[in-house]
Amino acid sequence: MSGRSDAVDDILSRLDTRGVSRRSLLKLIGAGATAAAAGGLLAACGDDGATATTGGAAATGTGTTVVADGSLAFLVMTNQLEYDVLLDRAAAGLAEQLGFDYASFDGRLDASLQLTQFQQAAARGVKGILLHSPDGSNVESIARASQQQRIWLANVWNTRAFYTPFDVGDYWTLYAQPDEYMVQGRVTQLLIDALDGKGEIVRVTGVVGSSADTIRTAGANAVLKRNPGVRLVGEQTGRWNPEESQKAMESLLSRFPGTKGVIAQNDDIATGVIAAIRAAGKRPGEDILVVGADGTDLAAERIKSGEQLGTTANVPSYSGYLLLARLYDLQNGWRPRTPERMLQWESVILTRENVEPYLQRYVGDPSVAPFSIDLLSHVRAGDRWDPQASLYPISDLDQLWEGNRKPSGWEPPKEFVAAQQSGEFDAVRAEYVAAYRADVLGPSPAA
Repeated sequence: MSGRSDAVDDILSRLDTRGVSRRSLLKLIGAGATAAAAGGLLAACGDDGATATTGGAAATGTGTTVVADGSLAFLVMTNQLEYDVLLDRAAAGLAEQLGFDYASFDGRLDASLQLTQFQQAAARGVKGILLHSPDGSNVESIARASQQQRIWLANVWNTRAFYTPFDVGDYWTLYAQPDEYMVQGRVTQLLIDALDGKGEIVRVTGVVGSSADTIRTAGANAVLKRNPGVRLVGEQTGRWNPEESQKAMESLLSRFPGTKGVIAQNDDIATGVIAAIRAAGKRPGEDILVVGADGTDLAAERIKSGEQLGTTANVPSYSGYLLLARLYDLQNGWRPRTPERMLQWESVILTRENVEPYLQRYVGDPSVAPFSIDLLSHVRAGDRWDPQASLYPISDLDQLWEGNRKPSGWEPPKEFVAAQQSGEFDAVRAEYVAAYRADVLGPSPAA
């Protein structure tokens, strides 16, 4: 026994195991594991940059981890994103509550690395995958491999445009994102109104070519077209993260010193944009107005202070709860109807007028869960089911991928069309509208 104990202690000393107890690591290795098995775990921890979280603990390692039967893995786009960190934190805590082993992996904005991480997780018996792809280029490979290996897959945001779960099979169970075209248009209108409908603005975008960035651009452009007094004079990519976004904004300010407003395509970009505005000796929220997207903690705090004008409150934790609830329900016998395999939600536009309840619920007391899994899980809730957000089926694929090139000869999946023609989409939407009771800006239903 002492040899096994020494091996575990050696692992703990050599890895960054912040937040992981010795007991949790022993659970991973297994009751019958030997020091040699522990050495195998270390061998799996290569330099692929993955972030590992087990049993809900927030641990950072340098590689993959052993995952037991019944476990879940989250393939994170990048840990540079506050949104993904918050999503991961929510999913990890909920996985622990539901009794799943859980691991998350930092994709470092590298779709190829994520594919490798998927293969490693699948080889170790993972039963469910949460995916946030950097650009959608790896979604088809991961989805098809998940179908072949009977691993449930639920993904958010960046995906391959005009490629759906119905093109693969039942194991790609869910694609979800906010109604980006609509809400990005609304937050852009917020900026235009604050500028009294005139002036020069710039835009800092995400990963060029990603479906999420493309649709946000399209939603903003539609509103800008209706407001010719506001001129978009320049744009540059910030690849979703603060560091590159600060450099992009510094470049834009040097070229367009008369800039009065900025569309930051997410709140992590807004973090870098605001840093660049300060570095230029200007005052964010006064000299230059900034809007973002996603509803991160930092963005909400900046909105309260006046440094950021607004954002789309996509609520990072909601993505984690929505995907975890789906994977939990599937492993307990529930199956989605056709319209329930592609979902979106209407995000609130967060401003100084409504940010306080958002801060209290999502940024304040961490001892109170932001959502109730007992209401979000169909299995647990039964007829008490409440999506706890304005959630509804995606019924317009052309608008979903507005601005993306449609493949030659593409037609919507037959299963999708049949559900539209039968009225099933309308029926499910009506059910979801009626079920939504716990307001997203109200008190947590888990309190």
